Amino acid sequence: MAMVLHGTARVRAERIESSGPDPDFVEPGGVARAEGFSTYLESGPFLLGYPEAYARGKAALFPHEGGPAILAVDVPDDIVALAVSVYFPLSQGIIQFDEGAGLEELRAAWTTLWKEVRLVGIP
Repeated sequence: MAMVLHGTARVRAERIESSGPDPDFVEPGGVARAEGFSTYLESGPFLLGYPEAYARGKAALFPHEGGPAILAVDVPDDIVALAVSVYFPLSQGIIQFDEGAGLEELRAAWTTLWKEVRLVGIP
């Protein structure tokens, strides 16, 4: 199992925790659908920035969504392996679940996975 982290706003983290990643999600005021579910391995590395920083950024953009939070999910290695590619090798710490690359399997297993919403403090 691999612990993955998804930085976002609390309301979104709670919605994902209960319903799973939604590839059709569109941010308020946005036009593009999410298409995938971006996460980091809890152990890193964090080449694009820490999940806490990303969560703070989302919370700043959407101040009515309960502040910054991280959704932690324990994902089976066989599902993680479906998301690994030449563009997203495990060595980068990024696990990008996309349609046709682990997202469907992640969504199918969602109700059986351990999940936790972690609130992020504002420095």
